[in-house]
Amino acid sequence: MTQYLFLNAAPGARWNQNHPETITEALFREPMAALRMAGDPPPRVRPGLSFILSYLDGPSESLDETLRRLLALAEREEVPVLIVLDGQNWWGHRPDLWNWWDRAKPGYSPNNAENVEWTDWGPEHAVTICWRNWGRQIRVLPAPNLAAPRFRQAAREHLPRLARRIQRWADALPTRKRWLYPGIKVGWEASIGINAYHYPGGNALLTRPEADDPKNGLDMATDFAGGLAPLGYAALTSENKKRTGRITREDHERLVADYLAFLSRLCREAGVAKDDIFTHAGGQFAPWEKHYSHRVAINPDSVPGWSLYGHAPREAGDLAASLDAAHRSDWCAAEWLPLGAKTAAAWKKAALDTLRFQHCRSLSVYNWEGIRGDPEAIRGLRDALAEGPA
Repeated sequence: MTQYLFLNAAPGARWNQNHPETITEALFREPMAALRMAGDPPPRVRPGLSFILSYLDGPSESLDETLRRLLALAEREEVPVLIVLDGQNWWGHRPDLWNWWDRAKPGYSPNNAENVEWTDWGPEHAVTICWRNWGRQIRVLPAPNLAAPRFRQAAREHLPRLARRIQRWADALPTRKRWLYPGIKVGWEASIGINAYHYPGGNALLTRPEADDPKNGLDMATDFAGGLAPLGYAALTSENKKRTGRITREDHERLVADYLAFLSRLCREAGVAKDDIFTHAGGQFAPWEKHYSHRVAINPDSVPGWSLYGHAPREAGDLAASLDAAHRSDWCAAEWLPLGAKTAAAWKKAALDTLRFQHCRSLSVYNWEGIRGDPEAIRGLRDALAEGPA
């Protein structure tokens, strides 16, 4: 199978999923011009782009048109495009799912407390606000309950529709252009309390200025909850397997694995082959033994994927052992950046160490906007593409 090196186009930087007119030729041509080498034969590792569509964060009509434009440009520009379908990190378009506390705003219903996470047993512990740090801390909506029936029904309404559109496009490609379809990725660092964490007593901060928010964030040296208020009680209640005691790392792992398996099944039901579905689990950090196992990304209906920031796959906790135990070799570096790499040689080595580990299907650099002004990074990636797998 073809290997890919994707440059992820950061949502909101140069394009917006709810404004299809922002999907332009320039969005494709600039990053590809940086990686392509004129006159050379096609590389063994194909360069491409990835785009994230958050299907609960905008109207269906806009998302459908954005997807149509992305696929049309992929074929016209001959650029492989990996579409990432996210329903967890951004869900602002669905206050009818998360607004359980503000009767003056759209979507209000106290029953929505069942769709967001809790800090203890019972909806009286539902969160109204969470925080995320992707370079800087920001306020975000309450973390979704990954096992809530209504939250999952929303995924059933949207994810298969988008997956079917992608599959129909792929099926219509001429045989000589089949390499333009790398598959579909589901999840976006799927986890609980990592990309939407909650400070103890955090609900009281909702009506206070953001400047008053704590700044300490997650301390990954402590435990799987980063030393903050553990979430996941709502999902455990919906799952109906545990209703007392404290939440554990093993609880989180089971809940997240089940959510990724659910997303994978939705894609399979939409007609996508299991070898063309990639999961993206989060929650794997050093010290590895205190955080999620890499096993959570592995299920029978997909190819597993994880984030790798500054670690080669051989050094990433139980990643290799998890693949071996499942008798799997296919995987993907779903989100990747060689933190600390300063030279082209370091970038090349990091990319090849990843692409050459087991059967790495793809490596996704996050993000193009972060490296577009770094000539060493671009040269290192070009050199990795030129040399290809061993």
